[in-house]
Amino acid sequence: MIKLFGILFILTGIFAILGGLYTWGDGPLLNQTELIKLLIPAADVILTGPASLICGYGVLKKLYWADLIAIAVSGIYIFGSVLVFISLLWNQNFSALLIIPAVSGFSIGLGFIIFRLRIIGRA
Repeated sequence: MIKLFGILFILTGIFAILGGLYTWGDGPLLNQTELIKLLIPAADVILTGPASLICGYGVLKKLYWADLIAIAVSGIYIFGSVLVFISLLWNQNFSALLIIPAVSGFSIGLGFIIFRLRIIGRA
């Protein structure tokens, strides 16, 4: 199960960087003129993507620091997904291209936290 989460973190990191560079289909990141269209995709490129890649590597290699970073990254996924849900509701834009990644990030984040808490609870 831990390898699955490692792979999911790496894939999420790749998709966060690639999706963020094109601001989720609104054009290149550096061509945006509105701050609101730039905030979450830029955070994906600067923070979420690289942190996910580092986290995924650490989880796959079972490094001692990986669980702490994975829990922090999971929190970023959950918080970012809630921000996306709020913006979708606010703009009444219910595009599957935005809903699916947000649900995925929320599920991975919450799933990892629950997975680790169950293991800690058994110790």
